[in-house]
Amino acid sequence: MASIRLTIEKLVEKGDGLARYGGKVVFVPQALPGEVVMASIVEQKGDYARARLDDIVEKSESRVISACPYYDQCGGCDLQHLAYESQVKEKESLLFENLRRIGKIERPQTYLGPVKSVPFAYRSRLRFHVDLERGTAGFLSRYSNSLVNIEHCMIASERLNRLLGEKRPLLLKAAKMRQAESKNKRLSSLIEVPAFEGDSAISLSSHDVQTHVSGHRFYVDSSVFFQANRFVLPEMVDFVTTHVTGDRVMDLYSGVGLFAAFLESRCTSVIAVEQDKRCLELARKHLGEKTEFFSEPVEQWSRSYKKNIDSVVVDPPRGGLDAQVIKAIVSWSPETIVYVSCNSVTLARDLKRFEQLGYKPEVMQMFDLYPQTSHIETIVMLSRE
Repeated sequence: MASIRLTIEKLVEKGDGLARYGGKVVFVPQALPGEVVMASIVEQKGDYARARLDDIVEKSESRVISACPYYDQCGGCDLQHLAYESQVKEKESLLFENLRRIGKIERPQTYLGPVKSVPFAYRSRLRFHVDLERGTAGFLSRYSNSLVNIEHCMIASERLNRLLGEKRPLLLKAAKMRQAESKNKRLSSLIEVPAFEGDSAISLSSHDVQTHVSGHRFYVDSSVFFQANRFVLPEMVDFVTTHVTGDRVMDLYSGVGLFAAFLESRCTSVIAVEQDKRCLELARKHLGEKTEFFSEPVEQWSRSYKKNIDSVVVDPPRGGLDAQVIKAIVSWSPETIVYVSCNSVTLARDLKRFEQLGYKPEVMQMFDLYPQTSHIETIVMLSRE
């Protein structure tokens, strides 16, 4: 199909530019708001299409040239063509658009503005992909499940980058171990190897390492979730601890106890609920007697808890909160709810549900945990109306 002329209206999920043509919405990767571009349709769906950017007729002043030689192929980043300050502004715009469109919620009474990060070399946690037959390592392609062999990742920390360079044999060895341990006989030729950088060592397995956040020591290994941007984490912790009220606090989807560790110092009791048994095993190594642990899915555990609580902290996965969990939280009559979100779409949906049950967003802040990507992290404090 011949190129068509499009005017980009805005950025949407995954960093694509949105345009309209022939009554359809058209998504164009690496196109920016206000730009006029030539693009070729590569996929047609019912009410939308996807296109390939061919040429830029009118260029945005915010466009920059990516310094990463892998950017056009690698699927790890999707906003390196946009100046960092503009990335933050576009993410804010998308956040508030989702709140209005999905949640019918206007900007909360108090919006504290964005917390920015260093734009590069910030990631202390990555999932490498390794092809043992070829001895290559890197990340999946932007357009397929093929491997892009990478020797240096611009958003990874210096020590993690060594695994792509002079310490690649360690990465290949870890991939061989994971392949040997796998029970999946149909395993792809690509082996996924998670890596987490601690204070003085890197974990490529279930061997835990120590890392510190705002003076607190945590034990983490590569198999569990822990936020990858140590530059922004202290600000997130400050928001949570500042907006929690009362002495009895619940931490749902508590992970290795990032928030619980700081809540212990200001509360008389903390309830931590986490399905992943390895997370709780690690959490017990640094949390004190004030914290009571429950190793169950939040969706299951919340059905049986019947007592009131002063505050609830929730940090769910991208799918957000189950409607039944929201009802359970409201039934505990907390004064405040602190919602840590990694998906503004499900955040908007859940805030609407909370508002219908009497809890209103009061304070909000966006945290740019993942510069050069379209990922949005938000924390909201809700209180009873």
